[in-house]
Amino acid sequence: MTDNISPIPTREELMQSVVLDYAPFYSVFKGVPHEAKIENVKFTTIRGDDEIVAKGINAQDTERAHVKSGVSSKYYAKAFKGVQYAESIRQAQSALPNINNKILKAFHKQLDAEIWNGVDNNGVIVSSDPNHITNTASTLPLTISGNNGIDKLVELFNSLKTQVENTSSSSNYEFAVYGADLKAYLLKILSNGSTYKKVLQDAFSGIKLLDVPANLSASANGLVVICPDIVDLHYTLLPQIENTGTDQRNSEAWVNYIYGTAMVDVKERGGLIVQSVSISD
Repeated sequence: MTDNISPIPTREELMQSVVLDYAPFYSVFKGVPHEAKIENVKFTTIRGDDEIVAKGINAQDTERAHVKSGVSSKYYAKAFKGVQYAESIRQAQSALPNINNKILKAFHKQLDAEIWNGVDNNGVIVSSDPNHITNTASTLPLTISGNNGIDKLVELFNSLKTQVENTSSSSNYEFAVYGADLKAYLLKILSNGSTYKKVLQDAFSGIKLLDVPANLSASANGLVVICPDIVDLHYTLLPQIENTGTDQRNSEAWVNYIYGTAMVDVKERGGLIVQSVSISD
């Protein structure tokens, strides 16, 4: 009798087969890679697709890296997170092709949220970086009367444009829009048929509006002004497969998935400005 043993794909084969249908917001930043030394790692093992959460792992390269930014000093806490997926090598059909996409997508979303919220290091919304600016909240009118809504929006965008000019003086900047309510507000239509978004694009020639994934901001609304030439993303490993193998004792194949923590580094004051927005009367 011949055992029904499924062949184990290599790391390269699995990575090449990935179809990632999620665009991480962190990709807007210029990446600064750091060396990752992964040794003596212990992963939490899962055997299904309902437990896909990257957890902290023990790794030799967990440390605080020194990052110089102008005259200030910042620390980037390097650590690693991951999980091991295991399945029987004797099952009729491997679940790896499907679970592989699910795990890597989940990891990209998890890392994206950690960078956005500043979970392990300075992030987009939450940061102790001295060059990061968080403004007091601004209010847009809920009840529209004439042009009061678009007038307030233009005023807000112009204020942020002036703030960039008075801080970093960067000529290259982008507005990232987050929150379902604010995104819907930009689609309001004036009597002439133009949307608020179109009016802003006409009023501020060349303005770049970025759409922040909805999963990063479930309830809050606002704008993040990013000057991409003076904001870096320090990282070690983006979500990926570290290695694959088999455990003959348990008749299982396993795949180790891993990524490293990241840090948003604002190199000049005003390179990143967070402006929360509420919509009310």
